[in-house]
Amino acid sequence: MAEIFLSYRCQDSESATGRLADALEAHFGDDRVLRDREFAAGEDFVAAIRRAVESSAVVLVVVGRRWLGASDAEGRRRLDDPADFVRLEIELALAARVAVVPVLVEGAAMPSAAGLPPSLASFARCQALELSETRWRYDADRLIETLGSRFAIAADASPLAPSAGGSVALARLASDLVDLALHPKRLIARRQTGRASDLARAVAFFAVAIGVGNLILLFGLDLRVAEPGATAASRLVAALGWLVNGELAHVLLAVLLVGVLSLAWRVAERDADYRRVGLVAAYFYSGAWIGFCLSALAAGSALLLIEPDYLDRSAGALWAIASAPSTGASAPALPELRGLDSSPFRGAAMVLMLLGFAAWLATAVWCVAAWGAFRQSFAASRAQSWLATTLCLALVAALVGLAKLLG
Repeated sequence: MAEIFLSYRCQDSESATGRLADALEAHFGDDRVLRDREFAAGEDFVAAIRRAVESSAVVLVVVGRRWLGASDAEGRRRLDDPADFVRLEIELALAARVAVVPVLVEGAAMPSAAGLPPSLASFARCQALELSETRWRYDADRLIETLGSRFAIAADASPLAPSAGGSVALARLASDLVDLALHPKRLIARRQTGRASDLARAVAFFAVAIGVGNLILLFGLDLRVAEPGATAASRLVAALGWLVNGELAHVLLAVLLVGVLSLAWRVAERDADYRRVGLVAAYFYSGAWIGFCLSALAAGSALLLIEPDYLDRSAGALWAIASAPSTGASAPALPELRGLDSSPFRGAAMVLMLLGFAAWLATAVWCVAAWGAFRQSFAASRAQSWLATTLCLALVAALVGLAKLLG
């Protein structure tokens, strides 16, 4: 999906919109700019507009001198018709909290709230940019600069262009993480541009997110992955080994999850290929893992305040449980948490524990919202989505049961 959606009225500003689209596509690339005329033939137009608007980073509303008073064949103002596509596009953008930027062309003025339908009243408060005929190139460059800096829309890099610097890449990653946290379906939809590199980009994002989460756990909770008394070099090697092993474990788990999801979605929707399933799953898994790590950081910090060595003893007990032979003998138990009635628990530790619980709850809510990206990606119905989800849960339960049977 494109990151820039152009909303315009043919009888008002088709020529100016074409010039603007050419400038945007030349800078950002064809796949990042979308006009409603580019929808596929036979596609549900309203559904296509909804998906395009809700997944975009910004909606540019091109306003000409006839935009407000444009009328239909019977003389009625088009904006007063609830089914008018321009009105629908703006309403969808405002409802989805997508940034709306009015672009004034051909000497047009910004319409007032009194002249707009009530559902578009907030459009009158949007900050507008003007594209003047006398300084078109300058104004267009200013708009392009705004889109790149404010909405983090990257320029289309040519094969001969130098790669982005480290600070730019980090800023882009941070922007993606924030967007994934606040608008998961929108970000995931924007990452499906149809390019062959889409899946590779999603996998790279997944790898970085897993690494960031592991670093949060390793240093935030001061996990001891080396033997007591080890040298600094030994501790560094142990930490790197822990991070690499954690990355590999998540990759194996993600591959298994993608296999289960692909099978479930192919049953529910024949057009659901494993590449798109893998792309959505990579972003979903990344967001869920970061949320879990932040939650664990808060709760783990509370445990460290209550009992400083509890996490180390718990890690040792978990390792003993995992490596214990299945002979039927009683398995090692997790250590008890002492000091729940002490004053540290009633102070800062209690606050951190509540923050951890709130973060876990927020992560669970986020997962439910982000799960809808699968349905959005395949334009599936609610029935198909429920079928795929049920099949996925059933397959996961079957795999867990098989593992217990074999273990």
